[in-house]
Amino acid sequence: MQISEIVTWLGRTSFFNGLDNDDITRLAQIARVSTVPAETLLFSQGDESDGLYSVVDGIVRIFLTADDSRELTIQLFEEGEVIGEIALIDGLPRSAGAATLTDARLIFIPRQSFLTLLDNSSRLQRQIILSLCERLRHTNEQVNRAVFSDLRHRLLVLLRQLALIHGRIERDVAVVELDLTQGTLAQMLGASREAVNKQIRALVKERRLSVDGHRIVVHRSARET
Repeated sequence: MQISEIVTWLGRTSFFNGLDNDDITRLAQIARVSTVPAETLLFSQGDESDGLYSVVDGIVRIFLTADDSRELTIQLFEEGEVIGEIALIDGLPRSAGAATLTDARLIFIPRQSFLTLLDNSSRLQRQIILSLCERLRHTNEQVNRAVFSDLRHRLLVLLRQLALIHGRIERDVAVVELDLTQGTLAQMLGASREAVNKQIRALVKERRLSVDGHRIVVHRSARET
């Protein structure tokens, strides 16, 4: 990927799209592009931050790890999204781990080079503040859904979000076509696999969901819940 392509790509991301061309060009000049196989660990929770990733294509999962090594997948990042921005700024250990769910192409911006640019650009400083505020608002919305919604509602909301990001929304259905196990869905919902399986079976019986291999269809009656 040429510098001009990296400039174009970074300008499309939600994290950097408010910058002018000069600042994005400086970022592109310190960036590295790599192709990473599926199921590759990018970093673990507690690791020292060495930089920031932007997803060009593919899917990266973000997960928390318990003391007994159990993992909770909390988010899926795809094309145009940025990973690792918090530890990039504050220099503290990674608050979560990241691994590729599919083959992925990533842009990596090293921390020390980025901080040098940050020290010399008020526009970059302002853009980072705005982007972190946006990320905080999104996190607050996620916490609100997790605290105040029951498992069935949270499952349907999650499936609709996955259909919007990784599938398609049609007139009568929302279609999720992604290789996710019920265990992964359970991790993303902070629930047991058995509880999620029970809800899916009940929704299928009520004809609100259809499941065919890796394809999940959310019917209109469920979407309006």
